[in-house]
Amino acid sequence: MNYRNTESSMVFNENQFTKRIVFEDDEVLSFVLNFKPGQTLPVHQHENSAVTIFVIQGKGEAQVGEEMQKLQKGSALLAKGKEPFGIPKVEEDLSLFVTITPKPNNTKYSQEIG
Repeated sequence: MNYRNTESSMVFNENQFTKRIVFEDDEVLSFVLNFKPGQTLPVHQHENSAVTIFVIQGKGEAQVGEEMQKLQKGSALLAKGKEPFGIPKVEEDLSLFVTITPKPNNTKYSQEIG
């Protein structure tokens, strides 16, 4: 199926951020990340994949490489390959639609959280 309503993926947990898979095939992985204020995503890399992020709701900050970017509803950003990426600050309930392409070989990226 090539259609999903992302509202059902906007699930929050007081104890940790959540991740809900939206699409997954051999080439593309898309999911929704949800954060409560104070929750973070440690800086990490995505092998040789590009990561596109679109803010569905909320406010916070993202780190891409050495730069900090403000996140707010409607904003988008791109982290390429081995650029360090993280979410160090969440100011209000934050939901991000994330697409990683090509899909990383490491299966940890396609596991749901929370």
